[in-house]
Amino acid sequence: MDAANIWLEDIKSWYSEGTSSGVNGLANLITNTPSVLFAPPISQTQSDAIAYFVDGCEKLQRLHQSEGRIDEAYNYLQFCYAKLQSLASHADVEKEVKRWSLKKLDTIIVGMMEFCQQQQDNAWIKESEVLVELHVAFMQGQNGLNLYQSHRSFR
Repeated sequence: MDAANIWLEDIKSWYSEGTSSGVNGLANLITNTPSVLFAPPISQTQSDAIAYFVDGCEKLQRLHQSEGRIDEAYNYLQFCYAKLQSLASHADVEKEVKRWSLKKLDTIIVGMMEFCQQQQDNAWIKESEVLVELHVAFMQGQNGLNLYQSHRSFR
């Protein structure tokens, strides 16, 4: 069994067991996500695994935020954004995967901006402004592909 299949089975197990296997188990899975998950061509197994990865990052972000661990929470948002941005930027990625990734990046950046704006420190407001500038610059280079409907499902 390859790394993508093993990782997918491991994260599915974590989800089926719920939080009884602990947040550390999910954090370990997310932190050690194999890079092969994001390497084209993207198979159905990889699609499923990427969907779990994104959801896992969001779960960890919400958990850390609820515990007041703001930097750790934000790191999971950044990590997710970076992995999807890398996937969308890969020269060999399929057009449908690229479109899905770009649409997901749009969603994640909104969440990151909201996260920043909820914080009390003015540095977070500056971070929000920088995020917008960088996201706009990245998206301008994508020829509007995030505006088209993707036919591929990533759950």
